[in-house]
Amino acid sequence: MKASATKWFKDVSITKKLYFVMGTMALLIIIELFTLWFSLNTLSSVRAFVAGEGLWSKAQKDAIYHLQKYSRTFNYDDYKQYQEFLKVPLGDHKALLELSKLNPDKKIVRQGFIEGRNHPDDVDGMLKLFTRFHSVSYIHKAINVWAEADSTIAKLIPIGDKLHNEISSPMRSIEKIDHIISEIDPINSKLTLLEDDFSYTLGEGARWLENLILSILFIIAITVEFWGLFLTISVSIRIRKGINEIIWISDKVAKVDFSDRAKIYSKDEIGRLAVSFNNMTDDLQETISQKIHIENELKETTKELIRSNNELEQFAYITSHDLQEPLRMVTSYVQLLESRYKDKLDKDAREFIGFAVDGTERMRNLIHSLLDYSRVNKSKPFEQLNLNSILDTILLDIKHQVVENKILIKVDKLPIITGDANLMTHLFQNLISNAIKFKTDKPLEIHISGKKVNSEYLFSVRDNGIGVPKEYSDRIFVIFQRLHTKDKYPGTGIGLAICKKIVEQHGGRIWVESELNKGSSFFFTVKQ
Repeated sequence: MKASATKWFKDVSITKKLYFVMGTMALLIIIELFTLWFSLNTLSSVRAFVAGEGLWSKAQKDAIYHLQKYSRTFNYDDYKQYQEFLKVPLGDHKALLELSKLNPDKKIVRQGFIEGRNHPDDVDGMLKLFTRFHSVSYIHKAINVWAEADSTIAKLIPIGDKLHNEISSPMRSIEKIDHIISEIDPINSKLTLLEDDFSYTLGEGARWLENLILSILFIIAITVEFWGLFLTISVSIRIRKGINEIIWISDKVAKVDFSDRAKIYSKDEIGRLAVSFNNMTDDLQETISQKIHIENELKETTKELIRSNNELEQFAYITSHDLQEPLRMVTSYVQLLESRYKDKLDKDAREFIGFAVDGTERMRNLIHSLLDYSRVNKSKPFEQLNLNSILDTILLDIKHQVVENKILIKVDKLPIITGDANLMTHLFQNLISNAIKFKTDKPLEIHISGKKVNSEYLFSVRDNGIGVPKEYSDRIFVIFQRLHTKDKYPGTGIGLAICKKIVEQHGGRIWVESELNKGSSFFFTVKQ
């Protein structure tokens, strides 16, 4: 199981490796946030119990006060006040009684807590705290104290009944009333001690829970950092290992030594490049006879590869963007060899060399697009831009293509904005070239417009091309997401992702409104 997972991770593309690293980090962060949320809710429930104890204590004190007052005034309103304040402990008694059952009825528990004047928003948390942590020593002790206080305050009820009956009696006796009232003080004293014990125990439990939460969060944070570094270093090492293998084998080829081949460590982009390099080496071994001349040329290539290796290592775990130079050198020299030794190469050899050149060229296009994507964040300071001049320059560059394909491009007068000229040029070039690429058989029409809307500028590039299915309207702005095959519509799947980054760099957003086979309207905003 472990071996198969390691093999899968080794063979997936560099992009998927990066997605996997980011996904793992995101999952760990979600777990950390969930733990924090759960902890805060639990601490809030402890706070609710402490507040509930305060309500219980105040109601108990007020009930005894009014009962004692009733013994002096004989005013029935004082007795009614005593009964009203007693409802708080009785409500909590109802909740405690139900919670002591094997399968408590949550509706009864909630009703009991609410009758005990606990806030309705706190009731569910109090219930979960009781059921989840009742076996924890602090919570267990607090429950026992609560149960003892509940049984103690229950003794107040018959005393109140006796007092009321005595006062209501036509033959009431002051001595009996005083005797009845004297029974209250021991109960009150005991309840005071129990209330203090309950608050102290919950306080200790809260501190224990806080320390536990901090420990858990610390462990999770360390885990996030560890796995992030582990996965990043792992990906970087695998990429660097494959690159070093290609450099090593290229040095062997430069010395006209064809006895070895580059080891294929994975099936990602580096692995496919190694395969192409090996295929090229096989073809060269069969066709190249003047080894000294080839050695001189490949030594120069190797020097260029070694000089760029330090920069490759710095960014290897992201996309190996400096690989474009060695790729260009390899392609150039292979084409040069093919040109100089074409009389000595058979048809199959020329075809194989062509495959190697095409493969490295596709990789170079992909890396070039990735570099464009990464450079968006490295823009110059913003300045006043005349977008009309920028569009004039772009349309002049593609004038031949527009005339040849009978494309109608209409540009409304665009506003002056603050931004980066290079990035805005790249943005409009991508959107216009996309419209041209995905045109239908009918004459293509492109309409570019822009206006100020509130505190931002709104621009649109509309066409009557093939359109975008609605379910893919968000996906097309994600890097490497393609809706069509490369054979029909060549490309890297990065252009619209670059557009999105450029727009976000200017404080805006980009979206598409489209209907299949009826064209697309790309909208984007730029902050004023």
